Amino acid sequence: MKHLLFIFLLMFILTSCVKQSDLSKSFDCKTHNLNNLTTITDFKNNFRISIPSDWKTNLYYDNFQSEIFTADTIKQLSETYILDVSFNYGNLNFDDSFHKKTDSLLTNSNLQKIKSNTIQFRNKPAYWYVVKGTKKGFNYHQFNLIVLNSENTYFTANSEIYGDNNIDDRICESISILDKIEFL
Repeated sequence: MKHLLFIFLLMFILTSCVKQSDLSKSFDCKTHNLNNLTTITDFKNNFRISIPSDWKTNLYYDNFQSEIFTADTIKQLSETYILDVSFNYGNLNFDDSFHKKTDSLLTNSNLQKIKSNTIQFRNKPAYWYVVKGTKKGFNYHQFNLIVLNSENTYFTANSEIYGDNNIDDRICESISILDKIEFL
């Protein structure tokens, strides 16, 4: 009996120590444990991200950004998502002009914003939003995250989600990857 009580107490302590991020709380995400992770560093050594080792990954850079583009190509497109993360050089402020420009771009792309919020991500100001629409003949959702790193740099991430099934689960899985990102 003592051993059983000890096991329950230990399980309670271990599960209560996992702190859920503000972003994860926004979507009421449960913990996602991805296996066989490999860590990828962007070309300019600005950030590291851990993704499953069997995902197809491409890296890109130019004078203004350094990007990692990755997806699980083993699954059907309607069962997975495409994750694009980048470190960008430039000034950005979450002011009225930013929100108007973002809304205008979404309208021009025939995308409808369905939810958004301003949060702290890794102790930095951030803004996220989810849009839906049609892309390449598929129903489509996109989760976007923008994080202000410094006065001259910001981080962006978007998760493209095709189809209509398990949208929140796929957003939550991409958030679990983003929650572990390491800014260098």
